[in-house]
Amino acid sequence: MSSDSQQLEALIQGFTDRAQNKTFLTANVTDDFLAIRPSGNPITAEGLVGMYDNSDLVIKLSELVKIHRLEANSDWGFAAFTLKEGFIYKGEQNNDLSSYSLIFKKIGGTWKISWMQRSQGTTDLSTWN
Repeated sequence: MSSDSQQLEALIQGFTDRAQNKTFLTANVTDDFLAIRPSGNPITAEGLVGMYDNSDLVIKLSELVKIHRLEANSDWGFAAFTLKEGFIYKGEQNNDLSSYSLIFKKIGGTWKISWMQRSQGTTDLSTWN
């Protein structure tokens, strides 16, 4: 795996660690970052941090299941991966298996997350074969 690929994988691992998302996201995204939620609605990094910091959301589990694709070129990269996520939202337990897509940009020699999209929590892992 190239150094660039290792750096992208480290960003994925950091993204997965919900305990640090309050600081990780804003430090590791581009100025024009957007995330597309399962509803189809976009949200900024600051908006996501606000969601993670909301008392209605209690994250119990965020575990990287598998990186399905990871590509790094000179100044952009792409990843598709699946997370196993367990959380309580407004008292309701959720156990999701979600696929994510991230687009990365290298800015001033540093990799940043530029775009994120999350599927609904019903990923069928066999479709990745």
